[in-house]
Amino acid sequence: MNFTSRFALVTALGMAVAAVAPGTAAFAAKKKEEAPAAPQLKIGQEIRKPLGEADAAIKKKDIPAAEAALAQAKQLAKTPDEQFAVAQYGLNMAQASGDQAKLSAALDELIATGEAANQLNDETRAKYYWFQGQFAYQGKNYAKAEASLTRAIAAGSTEPDAYAILADAQNRNGKTAEALATLQKVMDAKAAAGQAAPSEWYGRGADMASRAKLPAQFVKITTAWLAAYPVKQNWHDSLFIYRQLAGLSGDIDLDLLRLSRAAGVLPLSAQSNYIDYALAVYLRFPNEGVDVLNEGIAAGKLNAASSQNTREIIALSKPKLAADKASIPAAITAANGPKATYKSAMTTADLVYGYKDYAKAADLYKVALTKPGADTAQANFRLGLALGQAGDKAGAKAALDTITTGAYAPLAGYAKVWVQTPPAS
Repeated sequence: MNFTSRFALVTALGMAVAAVAPGTAAFAAKKKEEAPAAPQLKIGQEIRKPLGEADAAIKKKDIPAAEAALAQAKQLAKTPDEQFAVAQYGLNMAQASGDQAKLSAALDELIATGEAANQLNDETRAKYYWFQGQFAYQGKNYAKAEASLTRAIAAGSTEPDAYAILADAQNRNGKTAEALATLQKVMDAKAAAGQAAPSEWYGRGADMASRAKLPAQFVKITTAWLAAYPVKQNWHDSLFIYRQLAGLSGDIDLDLLRLSRAAGVLPLSAQSNYIDYALAVYLRFPNEGVDVLNEGIAAGKLNAASSQNTREIIALSKPKLAADKASIPAAITAANGPKATYKSAMTTADLVYGYKDYAKAADLYKVALTKPGADTAQANFRLGLALGQAGDKAGAKAALDTITTGAYAPLAGYAKVWVQTPPAS
């Protein structure tokens, strides 16, 4: 997020207050020219002298003299218009001083008096509250930052970082759900306009959701992130943080690991994830277990000499591979036979999937779906995974689209993004 330098504030706000000599109407004329929509200020003769002295001192950068003149003018200011005039000079004086605290206080005074004098329109509100929100955020006054930035946005601020800073302020105020809603709102608006929000906005939102332990919000923002920025590291972080956040176990955990492998991001993960994958499959599907471990070794994540699990799983599984592969034709015939159950058909489909015959595995998952008691979410997820790797993206998406509720729905959301926007390097 970018913050505007305090030294550019007056220029950015368009503030250039003319000298007000006693008995002249220069100030009123200048204000009328700069902001014709605002009512003309009515300034009494008595206050013009100290305002003119303040203006001359500001131009000379004589800050003590400017402060003394403005202190006198403030005592004389009786109406909202006069108080607003003093505040304008106060802002110029604070700008000239280069003091952040003075500038922030002067801007607060300008806003308060400008509202009271009915001198602010939406354009100036958008500017003033935006800067006020930045100052408050930088000063770690997050409640004030949230209030100011909300006002700036309501007034029509087009600052590109307004929503991001507002969301971070809300999060720091303990309003994580509201912060995520703020980010989601602007990201949805950008998506509707065919644009993508900056990648760091998605990453920040994902971090907020994970720290607050909000898995549904985490999935929503990270699937959008992956669609917009399909970088392998983003994929790895999204899947494995979700795995931890949701506390996945059993078959659904295995399916997340299978998705990470299909997406090509398993090599970015810790060696323990390869071991978890192999432990989940090697007893039933020894070929898949050995393949995964060999991939981990090739990626430099595993070392059979130093990893007991790797060494033992490979040693136990390799002698079974010949018989395992030889069993496939008979298993396929049985899966297509009248006595097949959902469980037996799924086991055969998973066996074939482990040998990377994804088209045949897809056919068998379809068979499993026809059986009584079928877990349609599980079968359709694995069908989508197989079809995606077989090159049938439309078929994969159709299968995954059927999963709208339950524990598999978040995984299906990730898998649909994978099918439509494969991870880039």
